[in-house]
Amino acid sequence: MASPNTARSNPLAKPVPGNPTSSPQPDDNQQPHLLALKVMRLSRPSLGTQVTAYVDPQASPMSAALTSSNDQQKRQNEDSKIDIKNFGLGEALVLPSAFGNIYLGETFSTYLCVNNESKEITHEVKMKAELQTSSQRFNLADTNDEPLAIMEPGQSNEFTISHEIKELGVHILVCSIQYTTVEGRSRNFRKFYKFQVANPLAVKTKVNNMIDGKVFLEAQVQNVSANTMMLERMKFEPAEHFLHEDLNFFKAEDNKENALQSTFGSQYLNQHDVRQYLYLLTPKNAEDDRIARTTNTLGKLDIVWRTTMGEMGRLQTSQLTRKVPILDDLQVQAINVPSTQISEDGQLVKGIRAEEPFSIGIRISNHSAQNMKVVLSAVKAKMGSVLLSGVSTRQLGDLSPEQTIETTVEFFPLSPGLQKIGGLKLVDLITGYIKEVDHLCDVFVEYDD
Repeated sequence: MASPNTARSNPLAKPVPGNPTSSPQPDDNQQPHLLALKVMRLSRPSLGTQVTAYVDPQASPMSAALTSSNDQQKRQNEDSKIDIKNFGLGEALVLPSAFGNIYLGETFSTYLCVNNESKEITHEVKMKAELQTSSQRFNLADTNDEPLAIMEPGQSNEFTISHEIKELGVHILVCSIQYTTVEGRSRNFRKFYKFQVANPLAVKTKVNNMIDGKVFLEAQVQNVSANTMMLERMKFEPAEHFLHEDLNFFKAEDNKENALQSTFGSQYLNQHDVRQYLYLLTPKNAEDDRIARTTNTLGKLDIVWRTTMGEMGRLQTSQLTRKVPILDDLQVQAINVPSTQISEDGQLVKGIRAEEPFSIGIRISNHSAQNMKVVLSAVKAKMGSVLLSGVSTRQLGDLSPEQTIETTVEFFPLSPGLQKIGGLKLVDLITGYIKEVDHLCDVFVEYDD
């Protein structure tokens, strides 16, 4: 039987007739079976709704009576420390009257009852329940090895089975009953129950590849089910070549325990609501990150939720992928870029001032399979308001495969504001390979007081 916290079981979809497992005699087809099979889905109840009348007690005697009834109900709510009157919800539980929806990741629970509705005794009663999908078949219950020896008239045999749904599409519950009559004839019948499994969540991704090999992964999660969800866990599991940082939590300044708080505040996700989750992926091996830069698999999401009545569901996505970025033979990255900061004593320290030279570090990586002899030069025609200061061409030396070198370049800003730094060119003297850097980074140039 169903557990006390389980709602009254409601019937499954209408049975679909099917052929029996063995060909019965013609007389058997015309005679009713001695046993009956009842199959019902087990699901939890919901809170009942109520309508509260708001009236003026001085308008009429009827209004006073309604007000007295509302006051009595309010006192009852106060005694039970529950006041949900204004939400239109009562304290009574309502049993489901329909089959309802089944979603991927939920647990499908079913109650089966084999009942002898005849006046005859049956022998060797066997029951088998299977769940069939478009690609698999699961054995949920099977008593063929240990059949019920005797079933008296009016006797019942009950089963409760559960199965975690891990596949979308049409599912068919196949129930088979086999028994032997007092005359020694073997009879059997089958019943089919079909239901559809839908997806409760829609997940979309957006990938931003950074020049230093880091990846910003945006995951958009939408509740496409008919119920409100409480997201109990939203966990990202990175691929083997990445480390990750969850950017969906922060430390509040007034939090003395330094506990992380969610940027979304509430854990509830209403129907059709959408949330954007952000994760930062960093190559696990910073010195040899070629595999991390060229792989298309990033990781997968593990989502656990509960419905309004506490039923749990779990969904794990397939590997989230990206379009593999093109990896140039030479990779150029700006490091140690000056910026405006606030000192420890609260003073504003300007990073870059107009018409004052400043320095930026440049890291150059060789992602090719051969040695290079790199020369860095400036293309003045492609520079904007930030010009190269000093010698326009410099030898950077030999650069082995999968190795990096760093150098410092001095620039001179002509005008304030947000300015682009570019107009650089790298040349390999061995192969003649040329890489032009039109946009190295952006800097904010301030006025000089």
